[in-house]
Amino acid sequence: MMSASSAIPLEDLVAGYPKLAGQMGLLPETAMFRRFAALNAQNLLYLQAELIGLEKRLRERERADSKDPHGMKSQYALDWYWLSESADDGDREQLELVRRIRETLREYSKF
Repeated sequence: MMSASSAIPLEDLVAGYPKLAGQMGLLPETAMFRRFAALNAQNLLYLQAELIGLEKRLRERERADSKDPHGMKSQYALDWYWLSESADDGDREQLELVRRIRETLREYSKF
């Protein structure tokens, strides 16, 4: 048996967003949402600019590390293990750049 509140679902909703959302739920074809296309595009442009800067810094760091006279940093570009362990040696710049790029790419890819 259907309860009174489920027979008239909007009756118990407060005027404003709750009632509007209830109406949209009953008649989805009436729902209209702004896409914020310009803001989304602007955000993507900012993320791209940030990624370009991070990529440039990473490439510079990779070049510098590849010339390491002791040889340890030169392994970073060849073996993930050595890069991932670099933080233990107190040299985390390249690894931190990789992690920041990864995070920013994840956000960028959502869009």
